[in-house]
Amino acid sequence: MPLRWVKNEQRALPTNIDPYQITARPLFQNYTGEVVNEVNVFASAAMLSAITLLADSVATMPLELFEEQDNGRLRRLPTPDWLRRPNDEQLQFDFVHQAVATLAIHGVDFIYAPTDRNGVPLELRNLNPLSVKQKHNDDGTITYQVGKSEETFDRETIRQVDWLRLPGHMRGIAPIDALRNIIGTDISINRFLAAFYGDGATPSSVLETEQQLTPDQAQILRDTWTDMHYKTRKPAVLAGGLKWKPVQASASDMDTMAHRESIVRDIARAYRIPLYLILGTGGESQTYQNIESAGINFVRHTLLPYMRRLEGAISEVLPMGLMVRFNADELMRGDLSTRVRAHQVQIASGTLTPNEARHVEGREPYTGGDKFVLNLPGAPMAGTPDLPDLGTDEERPT
Repeated sequence: MPLRWVKNEQRALPTNIDPYQITARPLFQNYTGEVVNEVNVFASAAMLSAITLLADSVATMPLELFEEQDNGRLRRLPTPDWLRRPNDEQLQFDFVHQAVATLAIHGVDFIYAPTDRNGVPLELRNLNPLSVKQKHNDDGTITYQVGKSEETFDRETIRQVDWLRLPGHMRGIAPIDALRNIIGTDISINRFLAAFYGDGATPSSVLETEQQLTPDQAQILRDTWTDMHYKTRKPAVLAGGLKWKPVQASASDMDTMAHRESIVRDIARAYRIPLYLILGTGGESQTYQNIESAGINFVRHTLLPYMRRLEGAISEVLPMGLMVRFNADELMRGDLSTRVRAHQVQIASGTLTPNEARHVEGREPYTGGDKFVLNLPGAPMAGTPDLPDLGTDEERPT
């Protein structure tokens, strides 16, 4: 008996249960009182930096088309028009950037990918997850309704990509819902500081006296003090028992920097982003060597899952034997001295030819550079003319 979908509205549609805390039963509690949605999430500088970093990093990598050969190796094919410009409005960078940003915000991305009779995509287009409704039919198939139209699409036309999807759920968990308290706290702090400095409700100083003053006398004294000392450095002369006292906010009221940095660390931790990449403070000190290692780990452990999700979704649309792969060579490159030493070792061991190493560095080949060079005594370097045979020591001319 085939496995049937067990209908459970609350488990199947987790993001439809008050995604912005409008009802009384939110899936993720929010105690800050701030509404967190796909638009005002960018009011948090840490979220803005994290989302754009992920989207920019993946989108800058070329997305290339490959064909699997009989020997199991992949042969790169010329980039087709549908991959260079996925739709009429976007180039490849814009399409990938939007897909990764959607995953980082909503936890799910729906790609509209109709194909022709040969299985070649006509276009690739990201859909807003809030406008897509999913339905599990009795026969186990899934259909999608986009917008207010009654037209439905099957899984052959719309590909679903999830960030973190649990069993029994129809779509992935939205990071902005899971991080609603953290993001709301950041927005609340920003709003408080803006109101504090914008309204200027706290006076800069007070004039104190033990004498009784009428309202008119107090106003005249205040205006006189302002006229004499506003934006000036003139000495103050106090008489009649007046005392000047500056007003400062208490440390408990104004010590928000530690809270804000804590929020940055939490957001970096949630998205698995090295703290220094979003200009956070604290944590381990970064040196040149461990920053390079952190950059490689960032590609492997943070960007690679996003790359594999998109590669799988797009490759599933293509005819059998074709697939797409991101080229992460630029982000995985070490510093110049490290790359030169690595090329030297590979050339000396016969793993690479000099021209292959020059191709990696984006340099033009030279004549003779396609020969393998072994680091053996007396072995000629590639590119040098073949030396004539001079014979033995007895046969050599004097």
